[in-house]
Amino acid sequence: MQIVKEAVELHIPYLPTVILMSLLVWGILFILSIIAVRKISIIPKGIQNFLEMTFEWILNFADNVIGPEAGKYYPLFLGIFLFIFTANILGVIPGLNSPTANPNIPLSLALAVFFYYHIQGFIKHKLGYIKNFIIPGLPLWMMPVNILIFFIEFISHLVRPFSLSLRLFCNIFAKETLLGCLAFLAVSIYALPGIGKFISLMPVFLRPMIILLAILIGFVQALIFLLLSIIYVGGAVKSEH
Repeated sequence: MQIVKEAVELHIPYLPTVILMSLLVWGILFILSIIAVRKISIIPKGIQNFLEMTFEWILNFADNVIGPEAGKYYPLFLGIFLFIFTANILGVIPGLNSPTANPNIPLSLALAVFFYYHIQGFIKHKLGYIKNFIIPGLPLWMMPVNILIFFIEFISHLVRPFSLSLRLFCNIFAKETLLGCLAFLAVSIYALPGIGKFISLMPVFLRPMIILLAILIGFVQALIFLLLSIIYVGGAVKSEH
């Protein structure tokens, strides 16, 4: 089955389109960051106001979940949200597509979070981090219960990167496909004789609503990925383990 896509595939040698789009996302974030810090004012406005509101909300949530030690993890959380949100909405621009519509990007991000919070858990608690997978304090005769709980927790942690990546990929891929179908319908119906040109305007009128929906979906999916990442890191490093 051939998937309809609105984006133009740029066949650059040794540079897949998904990598090119990912680099474009980082370039956009880099330029916006320069613009935001060039004219910093006490009363924020424009892009500075948006970034400050976003940063404040993310950092406050991380502080509430993780506690006073959340500061060392701020770069991860900010980078995850800004990259995923920008990548999600990049596909609404004609000719471009969202890197997160490719399963490799969401899976890579989810695996990065997966390994990161486990490594931080072992750094913080050493071998005591294993207690996160069992019920500490159980008597020795209940060891089979702890073994069963360990395997259940182990499997649940292994599933996390797949659930994170699959949720993000499926939603953004559906958005990309829908935009591509609308563009394909508009062009196909326009070629029909008679009232084809009039009917072809219907997908064009629907496009702004789909774009607004795509932006909303992109924001919600970036937010869900961020919140779960904060919760996973918090569960691994909090002192009351």
